[in-house]
Amino acid sequence: MPRTRTRAKFRGWAIAPLAAVPAIALHDLFDSLGINGINAWSAASAALALLCATVHLAASTLNQRPDPPDDRDFELQIADLCRRDGLLAVQVASDANVKAYLPNGSLVLIRCAPITHEARPLDLRAFIGTAHHNHQADIPVFITRHGFTTEARHFARHHGIVLLDQPRLYQWQQGHGLTTLVTTTP
Repeated sequence: MPRTRTRAKFRGWAIAPLAAVPAIALHDLFDSLGINGINAWSAASAALALLCATVHLAASTLNQRPDPPDDRDFELQIADLCRRDGLLAVQVASDANVKAYLPNGSLVLIRCAPITHEARPLDLRAFIGTAHHNHQADIPVFITRHGFTTEARHFARHHGIVLLDQPRLYQWQQGHGLTTLVTTTP
């Protein structure tokens, strides 16, 4: 514990020379503009404080990563991608998330899985029942941001489920059509 405090104390001292150099430069600048004495030091301090605040604000803004969309927003984004790709009668359904038709009449049923782990066969089983038995889907698509286990990939291949993980979802968002991704499923 004392070691951390010592490091923090030294970090504070390391910043002092970094602040002093711009302060002296600002003082000289203000002095050349006719602002002398204590007024120059006050102006330099104020300018330096403003600069530090701006840098801190910019750094904290850049370090903030946007949270991933919640489940409903994610479903709506997927529905928008379907519309962009020319799918018809796109709707957000309660049991399968997104339901749409290709122009040739094929039903595409998309499950936007809100799981926080790699999808396993167990995660796909309920969807396959919904896709084939409840909706008679021609193209069942299972999307997760966390990837798929090898067993899940084998299960999906055997049952005709198209899998989209984060990299393939990114491809879709960048303009690759869903039909392209469906026909090139690994």
